[in-house]
Amino acid sequence: MGNARAWGSLGWAAAALLVASRGWSAPVLGSYADLAALPGQARAAALEQLAARGVSSVRLPLDWNRVEPKPKLLTWRADDAAVNAARALGLEVVLVLGPCATWAVNPAWQVPAKERACSLPRSPVLWERYVRAAVQHFRGRVRYWQVREHPDARSFRGTRSEYLRLLASAARIVRATDPKAVIVMPESGALDIAEVDRLRTSNLRSAAGVLGLYLPASPDLSDTALAWAVLEHEVLAEWPGTRPRVWVLGGDIRASADLWLEHYLLASAFGVERLYLPSQEASDLSLACRPLVRLGYVGFLRLGPELWALAFSDGPETLVAAWSPAEIVIDPAELAPVRDPAALRQSSVVGGPPGSAVLPDGDPPKVRLGPRPVLLYGLDVSATAQRRPPTRDDVLAARPDSGVSGLPAVSADYARGDEAECGLYNRKLRDRVGGRIAEETRDGRGHLRTRLATGPGTPGPENPWIYFDVDDRWLYLARGRTPVAITVECEGSNLGEKALGFNIMYDSTTGYRFTPWQWVAPAPGLHRYQVELRDVSFGDRDGYDFRINVKGSREDLWVTSVTVEKLPEVLAEPHDPSGVRPTGEPLPPG
Repeated sequence: MGNARAWGSLGWAAAALLVASRGWSAPVLGSYADLAALPGQARAAALEQLAARGVSSVRLPLDWNRVEPKPKLLTWRADDAAVNAARALGLEVVLVLGPCATWAVNPAWQVPAKERACSLPRSPVLWERYVRAAVQHFRGRVRYWQVREHPDARSFRGTRSEYLRLLASAARIVRATDPKAVIVMPESGALDIAEVDRLRTSNLRSAAGVLGLYLPASPDLSDTALAWAVLEHEVLAEWPGTRPRVWVLGGDIRASADLWLEHYLLASAFGVERLYLPSQEASDLSLACRPLVRLGYVGFLRLGPELWALAFSDGPETLVAAWSPAEIVIDPAELAPVRDPAALRQSSVVGGPPGSAVLPDGDPPKVRLGPRPVLLYGLDVSATAQRRPPTRDDVLAARPDSGVSGLPAVSADYARGDEAECGLYNRKLRDRVGGRIAEETRDGRGHLRTRLATGPGTPGPENPWIYFDVDDRWLYLARGRTPVAITVECEGSNLGEKALGFNIMYDSTTGYRFTPWQWVAPAPGLHRYQVELRDVSFGDRDGYDFRINVKGSREDLWVTSVTVEKLPEVLAEPHDPSGVRPTGEPLPPG
């Protein structure tokens, strides 16, 4: 039985006993590669290497252009060879439907040739014909069908609603053609839990037998762990009917090998059933992960930020997997009592020889930790491990206390210099394209200044967006249940009426959404404008919660402060689509 299905079908008391006795199975290792595009010998060699290194499932793109190079001209030779070769080695095959056939794109759309594969078909009939033919052809050999690969803005030139229509039609055709088939629904972000929560309340929730998630490249796993915790204990716990299984389909290509190992261990703690490694590193990574596949999750000891430690069963033995973002030396007794000093001296870096993590001198022995996880043996975790997947509170408790959780509002006041940001953060987001904002002084006060155009006085590229992240202790994945007000304090316009304005794009319960446009008064001094939002999610989608947008203005916006406050009203309908209510008039300066 898969991890997620087991977790969903057992009560918490029974689940705790199971965890205590033998742990949850680690995720099955998988790989993603276009094996059908390889020559026969290269394909066979790649598959044999993956199978030898512990991979047991492969996701293969069923390229519509290859399957149907011309309308109604179907050819399966290359994909048949890839599927049959994988199955011959005992590997389960998942086929990924898409991308779009270039001939199926409407010429009137004038989509550049290199982007047509990312586009939509001009007719749903063409898409459904391709899906039906594929499922009929591979019925009995392929059970799992994924609808497009990572449908984000870079690989899918359509809206989210257009993708969901593709998903709905594919699910209908797949289930009608093969009732035993299972749909894998990929998300469009990097652990975008808000999107999964929207799926929970939609008519498509029954179509998703498997949720396919993608992992971020950030080496700070605190945000990743928080997303996993909220997904497990809050979103999936409220899923109507049978909750879907959870797979990791891949992640940001910038993620290091060490980070993938950390991701694998953390995913184990939350019952992830499968984890597919990126194709360009799958062989080497699967070799590194192979010692971890046999582990069963038991509980957690530390959740960062300086030190992470999770307990696992390895047959009759228990070990601790630990790592640190920076190189540190620890006494293992800080994590749990040492039961067997001789076994402790065999502690190793994942992929390294026995003893490779132990300092040569010292009694009791010390262990060196770094980004590559270490497997610690000989520790007694019976009294120290928290025997459950971490919750939201567990993850947040492991972070340094920002002191904002009980405040009625968080703010960023750049007239305060180094103390500007109190639970509302822009400085950490200034490496984003379009958001490389500088702090500048005007009239003796600090401001954030946008850059709308290049030229004299505005060097460098255009930066019209000011990004903000709300402290997760203050508000995270509000799910429309906490209305807020955002107040922006800025300088007046220098160019007259309707020359300077802005709106706010924010993470809502229905995706990113814009507030109404607000013109800034053409008067000197500071002006304050406020908007009330009744449908915020603030789930750290793409690493931020909202941004101020100045595109549409003729001059730069100088912002001196931004405040987000919780409103006392508790809304009866958390997904109210009319949740934006601007105040209409600027607040008095001051």
